[in-house]
Amino acid sequence: MIQYFQRVASPCLRWLIYALVILAGNGIAKGAPAIAQSEHHTSGRYLGAMSCSSSSCHGGAGDRHNQFITWSERDFHQRASLILTNARSARIAETLGIRDAVTGARCTVCHSPLTTISPERLVDKSERDSGVSCESCHGPAEAWLRSHTRRDYTYSMRVATGMHDLRSFYVRANSCVACHQALDGEILAAGHPRLVFELYTQTKGEPPHWRDPIESSVRPWLTGQAVALRELSWKANQNAEKSPDNVAQTSALVWLLSKVTRSDQSLPPIGETVDSVALQAAADGLARHVSGRRFENEYGTKLLQTLISTVPEFREASSVPGAVVFYRAKRLALACEALSDSDASLKSAEFGRIVNDVSSPANFDPNTFSDHIEAWRVSAATTESKGKARP
Repeated sequence: MIQYFQRVASPCLRWLIYALVILAGNGIAKGAPAIAQSEHHTSGRYLGAMSCSSSSCHGGAGDRHNQFITWSERDFHQRASLILTNARSARIAETLGIRDAVTGARCTVCHSPLTTISPERLVDKSERDSGVSCESCHGPAEAWLRSHTRRDYTYSMRVATGMHDLRSFYVRANSCVACHQALDGEILAAGHPRLVFELYTQTKGEPPHWRDPIESSVRPWLTGQAVALRELSWKANQNAEKSPDNVAQTSALVWLLSKVTRSDQSLPPIGETVDSVALQAAADGLARHVSGRRFENEYGTKLLQTLISTVPEFREASSVPGAVVFYRAKRLALACEALSDSDASLKSAEFGRIVNDVSSPANFDPNTFSDHIEAWRVSAATTESKGKARP
């Protein structure tokens, strides 16, 4: 029973714990109401996405009022619960001994997370099957729905009343990672797609209903990488039988982040020989540090050059397990996408070949991948020099 509870409830509980720790660390903002913050996270009621849908709020026109429309019409999260009705989900559920994927807690905890909330905390019971909706990310709205529109309320005051601080890349990554990274091995073996969490590119692929500051991509990218490693390390600490896929992903991320932190010794280090408990703490420390730090645009360029310099390792990786080499390449490809400052190079045929190389472990060849990375690097440099030469 305990193992079942860990499998089903752990993503939500982990997010809750992270949120409480973050808020406790931040403290209540000066001038904010003296409200017991934990109370809003443990007992606040969910009002439902329709409470945000008024045309005078988030269901109207213009980029300041159309957030509900963007989510309901364009965001894949709104349809997350519908995935559980297709044939593939039915086969996965059958393999796992789940009677119905639509109602099975191991499926709905991520695809329809409000089903994990007790009914008395749901004002609108129909919200239980609304996919990943507004309050799944922003928190139960009862305590802050009315006050969050007041002009005399600062953002810190809104956070103090229970709204999740999604301006923080650390909090944002914690909101996503539990459902977007580590899978139980048996779920993966049953046919669930592999998951690789990368905050920057996956956020960039979303239809935005928010505005991020204009800055280097290093902060969201590196925060997401560190949080993904922490999640994988946490998973390793929970399960005696470790998923081979999670083990390979952990090893690949340790490889990547050890390269990053060695290239900049002002970053909290990630070592390659630490145990999973120490690795979990180190990864969380790196994520917190990076989330609160600003990076110049040139930093991302230099970091990408450092990572691309690892390409010879792929040609000499015969002693490294194939799954680990694949995930190293996958993480490097995602880094190229996140840290490149040239949109033109990301649309090039050379980069398209890199994406195809890491689309599946079955088709991955490290030598071909190395050739394509090098060809892309040369092509990107040529594109950049031509751009600088224009008057």
